[in-house]
Amino acid sequence: MTHGWVGVVAAIVGLGIMILVHEWGHYIVARWCGVRVEVFSIGFGTRIFGWKRGDTDFRLAAFPFGGYVKMAGENPAEDRAGAPDELLSKSRWQRFLIVVAGPVMNIVLAIVMMWGLYMIGVPVPKFAHQAADVAGVVPDSPAAKAGILPGDKIVEVNDTNVSTWEQVISNSGISAGKEVSLEVERAGRRIPIKVDVPKNVFDPYEVTGYPHVSIVLVDSVAPGFPAAQAGLQVGDQILSVNGELNPNWNAAVAIIRDSDGKPVSIEFRRNGKTISKVIQPKYEDPGDGGGKRWVIGAVFAPGDTVRRSLSVSEAAVQSWSDNVGNVKMVVTVFAGLFSGRFSLKQMAGPIGIVSMSTQAAKMGMADFIAFMALLSVNLGIVNLLPIPILDGGRILVMAIEGSIRRDLSVRVQERLLTAGLVFILAVFGFVMYYDIARLFPNH
Repeated sequence: MTHGWVGVVAAIVGLGIMILVHEWGHYIVARWCGVRVEVFSIGFGTRIFGWKRGDTDFRLAAFPFGGYVKMAGENPAEDRAGAPDELLSKSRWQRFLIVVAGPVMNIVLAIVMMWGLYMIGVPVPKFAHQAADVAGVVPDSPAAKAGILPGDKIVEVNDTNVSTWEQVISNSGISAGKEVSLEVERAGRRIPIKVDVPKNVFDPYEVTGYPHVSIVLVDSVAPGFPAAQAGLQVGDQILSVNGELNPNWNAAVAIIRDSDGKPVSIEFRRNGKTISKVIQPKYEDPGDGGGKRWVIGAVFAPGDTVRRSLSVSEAAVQSWSDNVGNVKMVVTVFAGLFSGRFSLKQMAGPIGIVSMSTQAAKMGMADFIAFMALLSVNLGIVNLLPIPILDGGRILVMAIEGSIRRDLSVRVQERLLTAGLVFILAVFGFVMYYDIARLFPNH
């Protein structure tokens, strides 16, 4: 099976699981609240097959990107008997729990996926368990300004003794906007160093300097950015950036960031072939909290890795931490869309999701599961947006009704739903257009 078909199948299976879990959240809480569920559908449109159990028709429909749970008495425009098992017969708190259960289950799914992944084992950089010897310092970084030099060995961070890079990064309490106290060994002497960390710096290696890494790979490529338009792909091995051979991933990012918009020459290896590309950086905010700067839309990562498994408790903590970070990142992106910091051109639709699924599948099961976990978080957050027809829109309507102490009229609710549907279809069409346009960057 080709990688293209792997991506298509992987995307459909992954999205199917997310939709199933999302709708199951609505279903199980509705049943717990005593609401009769008439239809549980994966997909929209024509019913392909299914079965009936009790009052519920469980079905698979023709269009797979979505799903719904139809509950008795949920549509105020339809005739209602006022039976106690109808949705609108329940209190607003019960209806709120039913609506919010779907997005919550998507986030729970992401946590469970990453929890299991960390227990099975994930690739981690080899340098993580090596001595914290500084191979280089990003120019003009907090580390450079504080006086950290290549060859220094970090032995203490914030009064905590450290011996490996993992301890430096994980246990040091390095955070944006705070001063970090380091102690390094240099020529047999221990030297204390204070590093001021600006609020827009989130990369710990800009605070400590970076480790030696012999192989650097492309970890992800953002749709619509110069790297994607130039054909850079996940898994490409970076050989040089602007003539600097085998750069550390931080050094590669620094070269691009400091390019002042001038074209950057990148040489990389793919499937045993050496390829050269000249890429024009773009002054853009990539959404990582660092603000606008020169970027190409590619994330680099160390390629020398070893597999590491965590205990049940360690995996749970790491999964929680990762998903909290993912939620913050997704919220930042959507806030940026509404504020104008980001454009819908940067978003991915079904075609983009298939493309990214293919790239993740090529990198291995761990990368694919991590991507699906991030996608599940995205699905949960998207459904909480206050747009009529989405779960967040239904929550907004309930909040309005609660504040005015009466239900909105059927006419108002129908207009809100129509407006929400038109908005979603317009966004979907816009994103799909740029999904397709990215497949033909020169046209």
